Amino acid sequence: MKSYLATYQAMGEKIEDYIRLATFPLAVQVIRDNPSGPSPYKRPSIDMNIRNFVCQNFKMARTYGWTMEVRAEDTNCLLARSIYGWDPVTEETVRWSNDFSVGLYAKDGETSERLAAHLHRFEEAIGALVISPLTRTKVIPDVVLVYCLPAQAMRLIQGYLYVAGGVLNFSSAGRIGSCHEGVVKAIKTGEPQLVILGNGDRVWGGAQDSEVLFACPAGQLDALMEGLAATHRAGLRYPVPAYMNYSPGFQAEFEQKADARAGGTIRKK
Repeated sequence: MKSYLATYQAMGEKIEDYIRLATFPLAVQVIRDNPSGPSPYKRPSIDMNIRNFVCQNFKMARTYGWTMEVRAEDTNCLLARSIYGWDPVTEETVRWSNDFSVGLYAKDGETSERLAAHLHRFEEAIGALVISPLTRTKVIPDVVLVYCLPAQAMRLIQGYLYVAGGVLNFSSAGRIGSCHEGVVKAIKTGEPQLVILGNGDRVWGGAQDSEVLFACPAGQLDALMEGLAATHRAGLRYPVPAYMNYSPGFQAEFEQKADARAGGTIRKK
């Protein structure tokens, strides 16, 4: 187990070296069975005496370095509870979702209902999510989440496609970002996702306006790491080095005023 963890921890260190992230990349493990007994990790309802949103726990893990375990009784986000299978999809929950969306995310009920065809859910309730900083992860991840700037996401996409080829296919609803597209969709499709973080991630999850999310399922991590190393050797970098080998223009009017102020001290050509 320790050797496996060391492998993923080394991947985290490489991602940090290549991408220069502001916060920890995250290892996220989905526990399918209901856990029994106390958790060895921090739980919102036990250690903080609150029920919160899953995206808040992503933020705590990636900034505080905590390993968090989130069970059904730890979260009160109805959208997260639905996609993780903690709440069954019923006529009542569908009606609530549409009522919530109309006038906010959709102009009418018919428009709101179109999102349902694109949602990815776990069919059966999961036992828990464990969220751990990848460089010191305590769990084998099912998916790795990297909160980053667009230019950093560019490097991750370049790295993955160096091996996979083609283009990165992803979709966005501008909402339910980290839980839906980052965790559930990435795991169920087995393909990396570029996630445009929504209001929940930004209002409650503390994501900055400048941040996006790159999600890589565990099965694609080797390809990502190979491609990051190869493209780095080839000269692709973050921060992106700006081209500086040029002579800047000098405005004629400014040059004349500079000559006048200099009182003849500027050497003429």
